[in-house]
Amino acid sequence: MFATKRNLTLRHAVLAALLAGSSSLALADPLSYHVEIDTSQFSGAGFLDFAFIAGNSPAPGATAILSQFTGAFGVLESQDGEVSGSLPGTLSFGNGGAYNDWFHNVTLGGTFGFNIVFGGDFLNTAGNAGTTFGVGLLDATTMSYLGNVNGNLLQFELTPVNGGLPASIVGSSYAGIASVSAVPETSEWMMLTGGLALIGFALRRRQTLPVASAAV
Repeated sequence: MFATKRNLTLRHAVLAALLAGSSSLALADPLSYHVEIDTSQFSGAGFLDFAFIAGNSPAPGATAILSQFTGAFGVLESQDGEVSGSLPGTLSFGNGGAYNDWFHNVTLGGTFGFNIVFGGDFLNTAGNAGTTFGVGLLDATTMSYLGNVNGNLLQFELTPVNGGLPASIVGSSYAGIASVSAVPETSEWMMLTGGLALIGFALRRRQTLPVASAAV
């Protein structure tokens, strides 16, 4: 038990050092993503580590909402900071704590998936410090990363408004194991569906219009 707690404390310190102060620049659109993590090259027990960590200086508020989990999740190992919810339901992360983390037992060998939606004050509030959301895969000892020995399989950098630059969300993933794809917002789906419906209506109307006879 003592060894496990010591391992978790060490892991927290290493991950916090890796993530603190991260920032990137790009358009903050979209806000919703789908994540897939393929662990077919591994077997046995392991852990998925979800962490939401702000930079060293006070960062504008940010949230990450995770839902629609799939995969062989076991029991919760540890929970720290501004995180609430439960699996396979919804997890809500805030960036107000020094370390906001959800550490969960998993059975390796299959694919894990979830959706994530970002939001919060960082989208329209100026600041110099961003917030990083990262997911790491660890072995049963909690001391070694799998897939990417240097840390996260995927992470998102949330950068607030800074001077003339807009807020941004930049995602990256470790090729071959993790993948990230944008999920259209509801309004975008409605616009797309509406556009397709109008096109279909126009085509049908065109097919039913009477053909004018040529003058003799």
